Amino acid sequence: MTPRNVARIIFLIVLIGLSVAFLVQISGNQVPRFEHADKVVHFGAFFVLALTFHRAFPIPIWAALAILTSYGLAIEWAQDLLPYRQASLGDLLADAAGAATYYAFAYWRFHHKKKAK
Repeated sequence: MTPRNVARIIFLIVLIGLSVAFLVQISGNQVPRFEHADKVVHFGAFFVLALTFHRAFPIPIWAALAILTSYGLAIEWAQDLLPYRQASLGDLLADAAGAATYYAFAYWRFHHKKKAK
């Protein structure tokens, strides 16, 4: 199995796990108790999702961000359809920021390593 195929399997596992996590009903005692904790979770989740997506599918950054932001939009739309969840523009912005931060870091790291050589 090639490293790219392993990366795709890992991405798929992360994608399924996040989809389930974003769509299940959460009781009040499971949610961290600080302001905007859900935004931090969305940011971190999409940072990790972008990392795994980048390893699995090396496509242009603009296309990857469009795909990941579309997934975030789809999750928010699905949450809005559920009686126990609600959509949030703040969550969508946190999703996009998490993915964009990963790609900014990856871009910086690539160019930093390139200059070091």
